[in-house]
Amino acid sequence: MDYRDFTKKELADLLDIIQACVQSRSEADVMRVVARIKRLLSADNAVCALGDASTGRLSKILNLDYPDEWGGIYIGERLYTKDPVIRFNYKFFKTHRWSEALHLFNGKDQTDLMNRATDFGLNYGISSGVNGERCRGSIFSFSARQDRFEGRHKEILDMLTPHVHQALIRPSERAPGDDKGLSAREKEVLVWMKEGKTNWEISLILRISERTVKFHVQNIERKLNAVNKAHAIAIAFGSGLVSN
Repeated sequence: MDYRDFTKKELADLLDIIQACVQSRSEADVMRVVARIKRLLSADNAVCALGDASTGRLSKILNLDYPDEWGGIYIGERLYTKDPVIRFNYKFFKTHRWSEALHLFNGKDQTDLMNRATDFGLNYGISSGVNGERCRGSIFSFSARQDRFEGRHKEILDMLTPHVHQALIRPSERAPGDDKGLSAREKEVLVWMKEGKTNWEISLILRISERTVKFHVQNIERKLNAVNKAHAIAIAFGSGLVSN
């Protein structure tokens, strides 16, 4: 990702949204975050959900402003079992335009579903999600009447999705003593990661090899189910493992 592609205001918005994800503690907080992402993408509608990553069966849906009538049809007729966007998301878990999903899953049921969606103004869209722990996979979908989603919008979602996923699945309270299985040394490394130190700098501070630091960082990311360092730090903040 080339951050030079974004304006200063967009970069500031991205950082603010990530911070809001870290501080999120309720579904209402998540909805406010999703609304901000919708504005950043210039989308018309937004919805997010959790589902079983192995089956794509949805277990929680937070609808920001998708048409209620379409939502009733979608759930009532269990269209999520046919939705090409759902299938694509829970198979690949990567940011994609809806046209990409329909290109891959292009049976009659899928084509008919997407055509029905256009009757409600859901003509074009972009979606992303994360394959979380315990098979809890997320999906975040943004739609528009006009085809306005570009490569830069994919980059925005690539950056934000891990953080808003964590906000969506975060329990209201962290269980006392829940250290996510981190060792004492991993907790030390995590503290310095939070301070923005590089692996090399951490190796000097803790007097261990850079290779050993890298090993601990990889363990931290794995145990926290994080996709990268920044995501691990955000999870650690949200779980109370580190503080400001």
